[in-house]
Amino acid sequence: MSMAKLEGISLTDFGISKTIGFLLDRPLKKLPEYFEEWNALAKEAPKLASQDKKLRDKVQRLPLLDHERLTTYRELRLAHLTLCAIATCYIWQEGDKGVPKVLPRTLAVPWCGVSRRLGLKPVTCIAAFVLANFKIKDANRPVDLTNLECLYEVVPGGRQAEWFAIVSAMIEYDFAPAITHIVEAISAADGNDVVVYKNSMAGIRDSIIKMRNTLSRMHDELDADVFYNVVRPYFNGWGGQDSPLPEGLIYEGVSEEPQKMIGGSNAQSSTLHLTDAALGIKHNNDITEYLRKVSTYMPPKHVEFTELIAKETNIRTFGKLSFSLDRDEEIWDSYNKAVQAVIDFRSYHIQIVTKYVIIAASKETRSRDYESVSSKGTGGSSLIPFLKSIRDTTAQAIID
Repeated sequence: MSMAKLEGISLTDFGISKTIGFLLDRPLKKLPEYFEEWNALAKEAPKLASQDKKLRDKVQRLPLLDHERLTTYRELRLAHLTLCAIATCYIWQEGDKGVPKVLPRTLAVPWCGVSRRLGLKPVTCIAAFVLANFKIKDANRPVDLTNLECLYEVVPGGRQAEWFAIVSAMIEYDFAPAITHIVEAISAADGNDVVVYKNSMAGIRDSIIKMRNTLSRMHDELDADVFYNVVRPYFNGWGGQDSPLPEGLIYEGVSEEPQKMIGGSNAQSSTLHLTDAALGIKHNNDITEYLRKVSTYMPPKHVEFTELIAKETNIRTFGKLSFSLDRDEEIWDSYNKAVQAVIDFRSYHIQIVTKYVIIAASKETRSRDYESVSSKGTGGSSLIPFLKSIRDTTAQAIID
């Protein structure tokens, strides 16, 4: 295995940080004065849509601002976030039956323009709601759930919606050390450095375990009924058989043809995409195709890094070779423990989805305003069968 492409690799070239991982480094809190109407309306959007039902009236008076006046990457990411908040709340303000077929040009033109410049999609996604939507309150304190807050609510739900975003951001933070461990493990396997390999695999395992522990904190401040009936519908996409917009959404001033977009989904997080690539975890064709599709909703540099790791990884090969040669059992055992941590994370995620979606969907008291999302994933997948399948194929990577 040639390591030429990983020698001297700089994570920053891929928009990745050793300390915060895929989270955006020092996201802006406010756009320049010219874009103040976006700043202000994005702050109000969730309340105007869910309580006052007046957001669409406000959008009708919104001027068409020139997105070309955004000059830095951080400005573009914040503009994408603010436009996600305004447009998403505009679209879903009246529930399934009141979904507009056309997004006004004052939102559509800049949203699509900014998205194109970033390589993202004009739809609320993890790249906006989580990766670019957090603030560390006190830089002198450790990063934990008490030291994070959102820049924008983006969707209705108040503190509970914010908690969903904060926990998701903390999971990204927990994963950050694993990225360096992955690069080190590949280098160690290439150089037959058993000690570094085992330490790196332990580091990957520990990061995944931390992610699972953080995911368990979702219960602390997020009620299942609030998530299902208030928060989750706003992550729905458009286009497809069950959608209130089966043909998609027309972005006025951009395209006369409706565009289909999958909704925001945790499958859009690069964490487990990278983990699967590094550990050589293979999924069936349907899952692989779906994961490839959702990867187009991620920052392109993150996808590029994951593809590089998938091409260069030798982590599982080294573990299998050690097993077949009957070498130090701790070598392949360290690999298996890392894979087991991924299995355990995915099993726990199934429990979370069961509580927050499947059981909530079965209640007679559930809202009927958003039937299109029902018990399917906001990213369009059939939730539990998909999650169980991806967990089961993960287990097939175990060296036994």
